[in-house]
Amino acid sequence: MKSRQHHLYALIGTLFFLGIAIFLYRHLALDVPLTETKTVNSWMVEANLRFTAERNRPVQAHMTIPYMPPSLVILDEYFVSQNYGITTNLNADNREAVWSLRRGSGPQSLYYRVILRETDHQAGRLGKPLLQKRRVLPDNENVAVDTMIMQARQSSADIQTFTQSVIHELDKHDGNARLLIGDEPGERALVQAIITVLNQARIEARPVQGIHLKQDTRAETQWFLAVYNEQGWIYINPHTGAAGLPKNFLVWQYGFEPLFAVTGGKIPQFSLTISPTPMNALSAAKTRGLQIDSRLLRFSLLALPVNVQETYKVLLMVPIGAFIILLLRNFVGLMTFGTFMPVLIALAFRETHVVWGLILFTLIVSFGLLVRFYLDKLRLLLVPRLAVILTVVILMMLFISVMSLNLNLGSGLSVALFPMIILTMTIERMCVTWDERGAYEAIKSGGGSLLAAVIAYAVMYFPALQYLMFAFPELLFVLLAVILMFGEYRGYRLSELFRFKVLAGMP
Repeated sequence: MKSRQHHLYALIGTLFFLGIAIFLYRHLALDVPLTETKTVNSWMVEANLRFTAERNRPVQAHMTIPYMPPSLVILDEYFVSQNYGITTNLNADNREAVWSLRRGSGPQSLYYRVILRETDHQAGRLGKPLLQKRRVLPDNENVAVDTMIMQARQSSADIQTFTQSVIHELDKHDGNARLLIGDEPGERALVQAIITVLNQARIEARPVQGIHLKQDTRAETQWFLAVYNEQGWIYINPHTGAAGLPKNFLVWQYGFEPLFAVTGGKIPQFSLTISPTPMNALSAAKTRGLQIDSRLLRFSLLALPVNVQETYKVLLMVPIGAFIILLLRNFVGLMTFGTFMPVLIALAFRETHVVWGLILFTLIVSFGLLVRFYLDKLRLLLVPRLAVILTVVILMMLFISVMSLNLNLGSGLSVALFPMIILTMTIERMCVTWDERGAYEAIKSGGGSLLAAVIAYAVMYFPALQYLMFAFPELLFVLLAVILMFGEYRGYRLSELFRFKVLAGMP
């Protein structure tokens, strides 16, 4: 006995843990949302490279494109061009698209579109840098850099504060700063000066070009610093010294190289446009799962054809309906004809709706009972009797459908969705109960079956629950564990407590 219980409890625990573990992984790691209507902030960025191809010359265009940007996830990307061959390559820390054409002539336009969404994961693609030697600078620049390093060290405690101190020293615009930045200051010159000072202090730093994702028709690239602090890379604003990338900042390229280059063309023009595109969170999770080749999402219901998905949305709710019947029968004490008949009737209510479903069910069963009582006088065997009742049920359903059509009652046409075999068995069992235990018990069980079907329908077609079971089918493991646990219950039903309450007051 104890061995059986231990086995049962181990099975319950395993099913429960397995279902919850897969559920949490699918939600937290794969970003599958808990609600169907949830949307995620996503953006579409379009890069357009226009130029004029030289007549009858080979054309090749290079464009840096985003690759594993921090705090953002690439959901999809498109390359749009006419007659061009397209390849993508990894070039050090960057990724580039290469368009090539054997012969070109006249105006050309190349497009790259990428759809991104926000994520809580900050990690980028930069790895641990190699130790670099100090550059050899001219004497005047070397003195200026050493002076700035000495001043920054006095007011800093670590690499981050040292970098911020260097930015503060360059912001003074004194002689040392002007010498390093040059006569024509700009973002690029400022970033170059900061990196020169940091590299001479044996601190690895790299320039970062990117854009802010906001409601703008056109976007301009901005500069940041990526600084290695012995533990990882930190991003620092070269103007303010603030650490961390702003929200919705898309890192486009590491390095000072141009974002694009054209061979066999002239007058190149490059532009970036941004537009917000809110996306359904489930669709975004599906797309992301395909990109990272997640086997859990590949072998999920989301990979099935849409018409098959709709079928499983219904089938996955059948165990929920059976669980509701379990609670009503074993804990409440509601009398029904069988376990699955109320569930199947609840499925039929999906098309007929509850009120019309109850009316049609009552009409068919009532007429079927009259036929069944008449067959008692003919003393037929069980199988012929069931065949007769089944035929009568189908004729009754046909009659209701034809009458509904002529009376313009569209709901009556859905009577064909009722499970005819279940109706036949319900009529038979109800008649047997009527004969053996009386009309009251038969009507009580029939009414209990309809009540159970209505309650099961309300739960099975609750939109939030229906979505959860479809998006997280592993919750069936949890449901199975709960059903096994309830299978051990041997106590009183709620109806029995009311039934025997007089005995509870006896001395």
